[in-house]
Amino acid sequence: MKLVKHDRLNYSFCDTAANLSAVGAFQLVEDAICEMMGELKLDGETCVREYDATWVFVKNRVEIRRPVHWMDEYVIECAITDIGGVKLLVDTVIKSGGNVAVVSRAELCAIDHQSGRIRRANTVGVDDKIKPEKFDVDIEFQKIDFTPIDLLDTVVVRSSDIDFNRHTNNVAYVRYIVNQYDANLRGQRPICAIEIRYINQSFEGDTLKIYRCGDGVFSIYSNDKNVINCTLM
Repeated sequence: MKLVKHDRLNYSFCDTAANLSAVGAFQLVEDAICEMMGELKLDGETCVREYDATWVFVKNRVEIRRPVHWMDEYVIECAITDIGGVKLLVDTVIKSGGNVAVVSRAELCAIDHQSGRIRRANTVGVDDKIKPEKFDVDIEFQKIDFTPIDLLDTVVVRSSDIDFNRHTNNVAYVRYIVNQYDANLRGQRPICAIEIRYINQSFEGDTLKIYRCGDGVFSIYSNDKNVINCTLM
C-alpha cells in the first residue's frame, strides 16, 4: 500500500525564508510514515493493544533536494519498500511542481513492551497481505563517527515533547539539534539533509546533553546513555 496525499505547504513548516524548513520536512515525512502505518494497522495504538509491541524508528535520513515555498502545492508519497526479518524499510518522496523536492529513507523495528527486545516483523502485524512497493528513491544512509568532542547544550524533556508512546518525539530531537544554530546562520546556509539514528529512548523530565562530534555531527546523551546520533548537512 502506498500513501498519497496532496496539500499546500503550511506556514508552520517554513523557515525564515518562507521555504520548507529542515524540521518541517522531517515532520512531514514522519507524519506520512505514521499515517501509512496507521492505514496498515501497524500504528502504535493498534500494535500495543493487539501485539503488546510497537514499531519504532531505528534511523531516518531526510534530504531536501529543492525548495518548497509557503502555499506551494505538493504531493507526498510513502510506502514500505522492503520487509526483513525484524525491520521495515520505508521510503518517502515529496514532489512540488512535478519535481522531487524531498526524499527520505527510514528503517523501523518492532519493540516488545514487556522485555524491550526486538520482535520479528511477522509477530507484530506484518503478514502476507503487506507487500513491498516499488519506489525509485536515490538515498543512502551515511557512515559517521559519533565520538563526542564537546558539550554544547543541556535541555530538559518537557511534556510537549512527548508522543503517545510516552517517550520523546522524534521531531523534538531534531529541534534540539537545529537549535544549536542561530536563525541568521540557518538563513545563510539552509540545512539540506538530516540523518538521525535512534539508540535509546528518553522520557519526560530527563535531562539531555547535546554534544558536538564534528562539523554538523551531534550526539545526545541521557545519564551517560547515548540516546540519538544526528548529522546535519
